[in-house]
Amino acid sequence: MKKIYKGVWLLLGLAGAFAACRDMDDNYKDYIVNGGITYPGKPQKVSLHPGNNRAMLQWLKGTDPKVVKARIFWNNYTDSVELDMPSKGDTVNYTFATLPEGDYTFNIRTYDEKNNASIPVEISGRVFGATYGGTLLNRPVSASELAFSGSLKIGWGSPDTVNGAFAMEVKYINVAGAETITRFGIKETNTEITDFKPGGTYEFRTLFLPDSLAIDTFYTPFQLAKNEFKLAKQGWIAYANSFEPSGQQPNGAPTKILDDNAETYWHSVHTSPSPRYPHWVVVGTINTVELTRVELTSRSSHFREDFTAFRLEGSMDGNTWTEYGSFTQAEITGPQSFAIPGKPQAKFIRIYMTAGPTIHSHMAEFSAFGNYVQ
Repeated sequence: MKKIYKGVWLLLGLAGAFAACRDMDDNYKDYIVNGGITYPGKPQKVSLHPGNNRAMLQWLKGTDPKVVKARIFWNNYTDSVELDMPSKGDTVNYTFATLPEGDYTFNIRTYDEKNNASIPVEISGRVFGATYGGTLLNRPVSASELAFSGSLKIGWGSPDTVNGAFAMEVKYINVAGAETITRFGIKETNTEITDFKPGGTYEFRTLFLPDSLAIDTFYTPFQLAKNEFKLAKQGWIAYANSFEPSGQQPNGAPTKILDDNAETYWHSVHTSPSPRYPHWVVVGTINTVELTRVELTSRSSHFREDFTAFRLEGSMDGNTWTEYGSFTQAEITGPQSFAIPGKPQAKFIRIYMTAGPTIHSHMAEFSAFGNYVQ
């Protein structure tokens, strides 16, 4: 009897299970699609290329030949745009021409002819504009040196690489009289333009890419450089009313003040009988210069033993002199700057020394600033 009861209970259990399965099938039959769901091939290797109030989406079509179009959604699917798949090539591009600056999330789905949709592919990024552009800083110019030959050397300060600075541009008039724009890489700290027209000036700006994939370059406004150059000394001459020919070798000669080396120097005669003040040194620039200031540098080891009072004078012929002003040189190391009012023109500049703590005088470096006159 036990065996009979067990068989009956087994048959009743199987019947209940089949009934339950039938009820479950009835519950989900509305969600079953005959033949299964078709998902077209989704976009591959999607990238977002930001720009100036615009952006470009790019992806690979993939290998599904049934894909005929795509739709891009943004703003939480409230906005969208549809585009047909290109017949040639394996890359799809779409550029949004006008987008407000800000952060965006795009979702891309592809479709076949029956409007079956692929699994969406999501990508996020930022679109740049005036707010970003307003934070950009022009790379400063630290120095400009000009030769009469047209060689302009520019020294650059620190660039704003945090915001994506990658190049500088210099706009100038060349020796042929044409406006020229030359580009330099951001890694350059010193650049040279070989066809700059003396007598003029230049403008400069910095170029930025906010992202490595950006499609637009941002520019700072062109900034006018100071109309003052350190004047290159090639071909210049120097002479003095006295110099020490032997007691300071290899130094002593007036030309030592033009070698851009503060460790070399001119020295007045200091063997007996030593001449007393005034001492003077003349620099001949060969070509006419328009002067704004000069820089004088004392010997670093004897800066308390050179001249302290002097005047600056200029001449076109080296014989007739015009005084530019009287000055006091501090007893310190390093270059000291002395402004010359009125931007006078000259071919000869005289440092006329009138007093100092000893009867001797010396100078390590002389530099003039301004512009060449054509």
